[in-house]
Amino acid sequence: MSDVNFEHYKVFYYVAKYHNITSAAHALYLSQPSVSRSIANLEEELGCKLFTRSKKGVELTAEGQQLYKHVRIACKHFFSAVEELSLMQQEGSGILRLAISDAAFQQRIISRISEFHAKYPAVHLKIDNMTTPETIEAVHTNVVDMAVVTTPFVSQHELNTTELGELQDILVAGSAFEQLKGKELSLSELNNYTFITLEEGRTTRRFFDKLFRQYGILLNPDIELGSISQVLPLVRSNLGLGFVPRRLAQEDIDSGRVFEVKLKEQIPSRSICLITDVEYETNDIMAAFTEALTDTDILPPL
Repeated sequence: MSDVNFEHYKVFYYVAKYHNITSAAHALYLSQPSVSRSIANLEEELGCKLFTRSKKGVELTAEGQQLYKHVRIACKHFFSAVEELSLMQQEGSGILRLAISDAAFQQRIISRISEFHAKYPAVHLKIDNMTTPETIEAVHTNVVDMAVVTTPFVSQHELNTTELGELQDILVAGSAFEQLKGKELSLSELNNYTFITLEEGRTTRRFFDKLFRQYGILLNPDIELGSISQVLPLVRSNLGLGFVPRRLAQEDIDSGRVFEVKLKEQIPSRSICLITDVEYETNDIMAAFTEALTDTDILPPL
């Protein structure tokens, strides 16, 4: 293989990111023919097709998807390095790359991030919202410095874990299910109602799959979603019952838009945790952020 031309891979990254050659060209300040030519050169160099045309733009081929998994990480490292070098010229400044899983993205966490930013305004925050498996992989590959996730999670890598607080899931329903107010349901009875949960493979879904199995029940949802943040709006719209973290639902409960459905079985609590990879050194900014998230003098416990 000839010497690697980073510009070709940079162009590939943007086309894959936007699924559109024109959008990539605008982001790169290049002409559309230049972008197309760069992709063609890269495909010739690699000896495979990376994109196929679609109605909305372009889609990655199987080979393109495999390449993008690695190029995405490499480009994020490169872009972060350039940004960090720029910030190093400013006294007291720096950058913190943070990933937060859907269930952990709660107001208390946001409030603590806000407090940290107020105390260290020169620190540039880069926050990504990912699934828990994605956050763990991002921490391990050093795409992010730290991540906030919920338990239970599985990792093949050794992690430093700091527990930040408890997360309690509750079952909620909208006004169309008022007949359930004051009643106590068993988990097995949930199959009699339209049930909303996350799609298979998500950390929260695995948690509830395991819980239902413990009671000899097969979790059989009617609606499966990609994010925990999507459950409450559907429950609010009376599309079904769903489990959400209590703190996430509290405002809707207080306003009467939804109500908590009491269960005979106890739903175990989970934890919100801050994680880092043991392979990478904790710098001063990361230490200060950890202190901000764990200091009860700043905010009450999570």
